[in-house]
Amino acid sequence: MRSILAKSKTFLALASGVLLGAFQSATGDTIIPIAQNRSVNTFLIVPQCLGEDFGADAAGGFGPFDSMIETSLGCDSGFGFGAASQQSQIGPNSMTASGTGASGALGPVQNIIHAFGYSDFSMTFELDSENEFTVQGLLGAESFEDPILIFVGATLSLRDANNRLIFDLMVQPGPDGAPNSVVIEEFGLLDPGVYTLQAHAGSFIDNDVPPSLSGEASFDFVFEVPTMCAADLDGDGTVAASDLAELLGNWGKCAGCPADLDGNGAVGPFDLALLLGNWGPCP
Repeated sequence: MRSILAKSKTFLALASGVLLGAFQSATGDTIIPIAQNRSVNTFLIVPQCLGEDFGADAAGGFGPFDSMIETSLGCDSGFGFGAASQQSQIGPNSMTASGTGASGALGPVQNIIHAFGYSDFSMTFELDSENEFTVQGLLGAESFEDPILIFVGATLSLRDANNRLIFDLMVQPGPDGAPNSVVIEEFGLLDPGVYTLQAHAGSFIDNDVPPSLSGEASFDFVFEVPTMCAADLDGDGTVAASDLAELLGNWGKCAGCPADLDGNGAVGPFDLALLLGNWGPCP
């Protein structure tokens, strides 16, 4: 099975480059994290094998999360597998995430197999001022054999504190399980307040086997809250030597710090290029 994750990682890299070229991050933490659920999960039951198995992992804080789990269970009467992955980063002015959920089941005799693979990204955050936002990326889904007997899908949504939808996107496989995708390209203006950004990707089997069943879904996105003067690290209205000194003083791993202008968890050459490209008075 060709992995959607490989294709979506390429898209994420391209989307990140476009966004970083078009926008600058805000001085300080525009995105203020409040609560989260970034996790990967698998669950399997193969009754005729008299067994069950599961796997789970979750981010323990607001730092980078990079996890992949694979679970399988089988015997002569049946076999099931589940897999899930996620790479996500919460920056001061951006959130990036890619995740997949996949599952499969097969067996030579009639057997009800339960196989799940699920990746969940949920971040509740606060904006203390009015801000524009932009989000770009891709949702993907595909299934194999008999797509009627399996649920495969991916979603991405943004809600305010009153549960009002800002946007809500979803993808499922095309006809006969063919690969299907939805391009994410959303933008707008957000008032000060609390918001929740959620993405899910999963493949769920809970049915008779045979026939054999398998599927995979994915999400891949970059969410940014751009403002006009990223590199004014000391807040004096000008990008100058003092800002350069602060950036160089934080060189290396520095997740969440203001000098991490591109929000990738480290201060490096791209951050230096952004600072030098904005040298002088802020707009």
